Amino acid sequence: MSTVRRFWIEFDVERDSDYWIALVQGVGVTGFDEKDCLSMVADLLPADKELPPVRRITVDISLAQPLPVNPPNLGVPVWRGVWYPPWNLSIGPIWRSRGVDRTAERPGIPTPVTGTSPTWWDEIPHIKSLLLPLVYMHQPKFDDQKWESLTWMERARSAADPTHAAMVREALDYVIARRPTPSEWYDPTGAWFLEQQELDEYLRAFRDYLFGDRSEPISPPCNERPLPDAGGQEVL
Repeated sequence: MSTVRRFWIEFDVERDSDYWIALVQGVGVTGFDEKDCLSMVADLLPADKELPPVRRITVDISLAQPLPVNPPNLGVPVWRGVWYPPWNLSIGPIWRSRGVDRTAERPGIPTPVTGTSPTWWDEIPHIKSLLLPLVYMHQPKFDDQKWESLTWMERARSAADPTHAAMVREALDYVIARRPTPSEWYDPTGAWFLEQQELDEYLRAFRDYLFGDRSEPISPPCNERPLPDAGGQEVL
């Protein structure tokens, strides 16, 4: 039986290019071989983008191997998928390809590939082009100053680019109407909300701020997700 291996892939990408900034540092992938890993990374790019040239591929990376990311001590997942972007290595993968079922996953417990069921955020309109405003910038790793800077830049971009703004609004309207639960929202972002109402208000405030209907957004929480008890229920 084939087993997965851990790859670190670095691309020849300029920092001011229009590729996702995560490709500048590199991408961590668990897959069967280089071709398998590159195909998973390519699947995350917008439809009109091709992978940039590969500069270097490191196979079977380990905690002892230095990589160009922070923190230097990395927790490398064992299941097949993309750890994307690189800074997710400290908390585990946040974005994986469609072939991975995450419905039964618990923090810190690897979940094997069990089927081809799409995740709920796969259905968000334009998601592959909007990972920054829909996923990455909601991660709890940002301090208040950095998060405020990211939201301000996204607001400025939406004001300057009507096409981008229309896609962001459609995507956020979809998420708000769908009302993801705190557990569902935690899956792609790593941000844990204690109450459904708190999450609903956060998403509406974020959308309204981006489009000038609100002067300030609501900051994301810094709460840790509660661990499950012996019966599988989360202990609040």
